[in-house]
Amino acid sequence: MKKKSLANKSVETLKRERDRLKAWLAILWGVILFILLVLADQLTKVAADVYFGRKGNDPITVIPGWIYLEITYNRGIAYGTLGDAAEWLKIAVVVGTGVLMLLFAIFYVRMDTRRTFLRIAFIFIIAGGIGNLIDRVQYKVWESDSLYGVRDMVNLERFGFAVCNLADFFITGGAVMLVLGLLFFDRDALFPTGKKYKALAWEQDNKKNELVEVKGNRLVEDYEPRTDETDNE
Repeated sequence: MKKKSLANKSVETLKRERDRLKAWLAILWGVILFILLVLADQLTKVAADVYFGRKGNDPITVIPGWIYLEITYNRGIAYGTLGDAAEWLKIAVVVGTGVLMLLFAIFYVRMDTRRTFLRIAFIFIIAGGIGNLIDRVQYKVWESDSLYGVRDMVNLERFGFAVCNLADFFITGGAVMLVLGLLFFDRDALFPTGKKYKALAWEQDNKKNELVEVKGNRLVEDYEPRTDETDNE
């Protein structure tokens, strides 16, 4: 029965089912990567919180004079700024971050699965945003008497940055990938690089040209003189 049903299906139907399966598998792998990134962020925050915060151990030097591991609690909005901002502003940032991450997730799901580089960039940005959002909600950073906030542990102040965490690195890395993707590694890139993305760009251009031709033909038909029987009368 299965062989007969497969035989009855057209090539186009089988291709659509295959593409649908690939799309779901791509989303599944994206979800798995997202979960792993969030787990890595939260585990490193817990480890730093316990080792430096609760046990009170001294900072660890990674590169003398440049990089240190410690624990700080960011009650601000980003990079330690606006720690004393109004409660409504912090709540707005928390809600806005959640809405933005949801929009990114919807865009990711609807994106062509062949746009791999851009999809991975979105996963890193979403994972980083959710990782820090968890801390902000967990410690209620909008409350004035809150002693905790987003847990940061990598001191990069010598480089001109604030104390960071893995989520910050995910967001920064994803943003860099997003720019690179829009420049080189995507079907809509300004300068498509590699056979895969050049082929996708060529395919996208063909679709746009076909759409322009269809619209052009419709406009011509609209302005063609009518030859109804009523005109002959």
